[in-house]
Amino acid sequence: MAMHEDITAPEIFSFETHPSKYSHLTLKVEGAIATLSLNIQEEKGFKDGYTLKLNSYDLGVDIELADAVQRLRFEHPEVTCVVITSELEGMFSSGANIFMLGSSTHAFKVNFCKFTNETRLYIEDATENSGQTYIAALNGVASGGGYELPLACKESLGNHKLAK
Repeated sequence: MAMHEDITAPEIFSFETHPSKYSHLTLKVEGAIATLSLNIQEEKGFKDGYTLKLNSYDLGVDIELADAVQRLRFEHPEVTCVVITSELEGMFSSGANIFMLGSSTHAFKVNFCKFTNETRLYIEDATENSGQTYIAALNGVASGGGYELPLACKESLGNHKLAK
């Protein structure tokens, strides 16, 4: 028996997307300002077996986010400010979907976390090197990994009326 015969091949995923195909984000560019709104569709998880409640994210959401950040950087260099907000009333993001993580292999979880971190670093790098300042407009609760996105932004603004 060969040493690696019992290792299963990793799943292959497509990263091909476009703003017109986004399920979870809305990207609007108006002159020097872009707005990237989270509107995560509960029933459109990247894999079967979980729902994306409370603007939680999975690999599909982060594929769209990474695509949007790079498109803004290279296709819209005129943009100097990117506002990230939520379309879900009272909820910014609850972070990575724990049901997705719980049903995934260890290798998938490791790669998902790496990709998530790299995507947040793209945001930080765009602010530092491309003249595009990212601002998180927190119009709802951010919890767990839902804090990672605002932390990657240069500024975070909140609604004091939500902090009752």
